[in-house]
Amino acid sequence: MLILRALLALPVFLSSTIITYALAAPGSSPQGSDESDGFLDVDKKEPFLNYAASLTGGEGCKDNDLKWIRDGFDEMNTLFAAAQDPNFENQSEIDFFGRPFRIGNFTDLIRANLRRAGQYGNLQGAAIVNPDIHVRCDDPNDICNEGKKKDGKHAAYNIGNRPHINFCERYFTLDPLEEQVNDESSNDQAKNYLINYYNRATLWARMVMHIAEIGEAVVMKATPNLQPNATREWILNSAPGPMKTSVIAGAMDDKDGPMNIRVLRYAYGVTRAKLIATLSTQNAYDALSNAENYAMYALARYVVQKRGFFPNLPLVNFGNDMAVLTNDQIMDGDKKKFACFDKPDVVPRMDGVMQAGARLSSSAVGSHMPSAHVITLVVVVMWYLAGYAVG
Repeated sequence: MLILRALLALPVFLSSTIITYALAAPGSSPQGSDESDGFLDVDKKEPFLNYAASLTGGEGCKDNDLKWIRDGFDEMNTLFAAAQDPNFENQSEIDFFGRPFRIGNFTDLIRANLRRAGQYGNLQGAAIVNPDIHVRCDDPNDICNEGKKKDGKHAAYNIGNRPHINFCERYFTLDPLEEQVNDESSNDQAKNYLINYYNRATLWARMVMHIAEIGEAVVMKATPNLQPNATREWILNSAPGPMKTSVIAGAMDDKDGPMNIRVLRYAYGVTRAKLIATLSTQNAYDALSNAENYAMYALARYVVQKRGFFPNLPLVNFGNDMAVLTNDQIMDGDKKKFACFDKPDVVPRMDGVMQAGARLSSSAVGSHMPSAHVITLVVVVMWYLAGYAVG
């Protein structure tokens, strides 16, 4: 009681600051009055959201990093909400998945992938709950800075096609969804280029599609041909599998370094995502098996919903596929700061790295030491209280 009286005797600003910090301190309310068990619902304006799934872990993330990650997740749910019930006759669907006659056997798979991704927007009490996502910033695979500057570096990567995502420094340079869309749609010269709308929610969308429980791809598997006198040594069979990143088939491979290593051209960005949906050299399932295509499609649908037009540039129907495949300017025309263009963004889990993350406190700072300002404030208060008790 003496301590409480002493606190109330402090100047109003100092006492209210200490009490507020105490109530929000890590571990003081791990579940909160709203029964939230993660940090997703902190600092949200009305309506107060309680997602059915939680973000866990947070290794290596600063307080502001966790907030940027959480808010990007929130915005991703807005993107996928705008991308439900695709109409495969529309230009946005044609651009990112292919013409109806080409993908006729796969439209149900595309709908199901978008529907599962949209279920991350479910609130507590929903019948269907997606897996919690382990987020981190400590780069356990040590690849955030891989890649040459001109080729782009990772902004995030998925670990093992599991609900396990590492966010690199470049993620924290991406703008919020609404801010980016509003700014770019007001720019007459830039508003028709979809890549200009790329934001933190778009990257989140790509990462979620890599999670095996969410994104299902068509995977080709080769098995030995055991038939007697067979003319083919291997038989190719399709099977469902987790979604990775498709590559541009038939493109002139880059050669990197003194060992003359061949480098695949992964389908990141708007241009490459559209190319794998339209080039005759691609399989019909390449686009719908590519996580980036879903992210770009969801972004396009959101812009249409919010601003009333489809940013359809760049156009990629040039009429001569081989001319496109040998044209580096077309292949690498997008801004590259959003992805590591010639590196995969799904990596294996390293030995010793935990697959599931521990739950974060509702304050989102459970694993961090108090800031210098807070420590100084506590010292001042302790000195003040000691003087008060003696007096």
